[in-house]
Amino acid sequence: MVDSVPQLVSDSLQRVDPESMDRSNRAYYGLLKVISDDKTYVNFTTDSLINSVSDHYRLHDPKNSNYIRALAYQGIVRTRIGVKDSTVYEPLREAGKLFAAMADPAPSLGYLINYFLGNIHYNNRNYASADEYFRRTLGYAREERDSIHLFDTYLALYWNEMEQKKFDKGKLYLDTLSSFYNRVSGKDFFILNAQSIYFDVIDEPEKALEREKELLRITYRQKENIELSRLYYNISYRYIGLEQLDSAMLYAQMATDMIEDTSYVYSHLYYENVANIAEKQENYVLSNNCRKQASELYKSSVRDRLDTQIVELEKKYDLSEAENEALRARQQNLRIIIGALILVIILIFILMYAWKVRRTARLKLMNAEYKMQQQELQAKILREEAGKRKWLLQLYSHISGRLAFLQGEFETLTQRYISSHPRVYREMEKILKNTDTELRDITKTLATDDETFYAYTQLKDEDGIFNATEKMLLMLLACNADNRQLATFMNTSLESIRVRKSQLKRKMQEKNMDTTLFHE
Repeated sequence: MVDSVPQLVSDSLQRVDPESMDRSNRAYYGLLKVISDDKTYVNFTTDSLINSVSDHYRLHDPKNSNYIRALAYQGIVRTRIGVKDSTVYEPLREAGKLFAAMADPAPSLGYLINYFLGNIHYNNRNYASADEYFRRTLGYAREERDSIHLFDTYLALYWNEMEQKKFDKGKLYLDTLSSFYNRVSGKDFFILNAQSIYFDVIDEPEKALEREKELLRITYRQKENIELSRLYYNISYRYIGLEQLDSAMLYAQMATDMIEDTSYVYSHLYYENVANIAEKQENYVLSNNCRKQASELYKSSVRDRLDTQIVELEKKYDLSEAENEALRARQQNLRIIIGALILVIILIFILMYAWKVRRTARLKLMNAEYKMQQQELQAKILREEAGKRKWLLQLYSHISGRLAFLQGEFETLTQRYISSHPRVYREMEKILKNTDTELRDITKTLATDDETFYAYTQLKDEDGIFNATEKMLLMLLACNADNRQLATFMNTSLESIRVRKSQLKRKMQEKNMDTTLFHE
């Protein structure tokens, strides 16, 4: 009923004593009163009633859909009393959030919230956002199949397009609005007014004037609560566009005669309109008198507006104090939340760092175990190779010994053939010398590369300080060869081996090289 017959609801509420009710019913009574007052165009002077209703639902029944409705009307009432700051927008935005979280939201609530959010953006000339909200409003109006809500939404979309000077789109909405003519009670006035403005914009003053006169007729016929002075002023303005000054003057004077409240902010415009027409008619006395009257009314309206602004500033100051207190509490809570988040982040960082350290330690331990296994395997391989090299050296030593024995026997035999067979002796001596030369050149035959040398001795000869014989000697020392084996292999005497070893060791010490191979 509060949507369809708000005046009946308002009359019924006047016969109810809210003080006799419990707290919950008293809050519901307050909500119904605010809604019915809004729909019957009661002038709000304060938002205290809707604030108390909203606070009740917020504290005692926040999941009730009436809490969303109370928040929406909190923004609406503040708009009606002329509040311009964010306290108008905040409750509507909160209502929007709660509405979006509802499991089965009512389309009527969606319509209410989005319509007034769009209206706020429209009043602030944010037409793109207003269009977005009005389109959502249209969807909810279609869903609830409410012809009045559909009409109001199309009307809002029409004015939003006209303010952006998108007259082609505005015409589309105007055509839709015109289809509601004589179909929705109380809406014909708004249709005719929209048509009058459109025809005036597209420079068709005759049609605009027709709509204004029709507005005047339905005002008389339906006894609409509309200021006649404003209608007379609009008709006078249309006649000026048609250059019919006598008719324009008639309606201009009727507009001034019908002024009910001289403190109305635009009353001076009505007298100024009469003055302009009189001036065009060369009636300068009337023009001068009306301009004086317009000037006095303008001064009066400015004084009243200043007084009103001072009162509003005082109200805003008190409201700002409350807002500041709320902001301080919110900032305190925000600091606590931020502090908790920082602590959580630090704890997570510590845990991640500890996990990383533990993981690194585990990897190092695994790497150390792997290296130890590699070293053990390498040592085992070296021991096996050392055994093989030792056996080969013994075999070579045995072969060299037999070769030395054969050489001695060979020399004994040659003594017998020196005189009797000199030719045979020379051939045998030649064979002996070739064998000795081959043994002495064994280091050249078995010369190795740097990589093999390093594999045996772990020494790097980057500067080339070792010759082939010294490299062979160091490799044999790495194979644990003794002096006798070295002498046999190198085809020299034991004394020569000692001297060579001593010279080589001194040479390496001068170059600051490792001499652990000389283990004697």
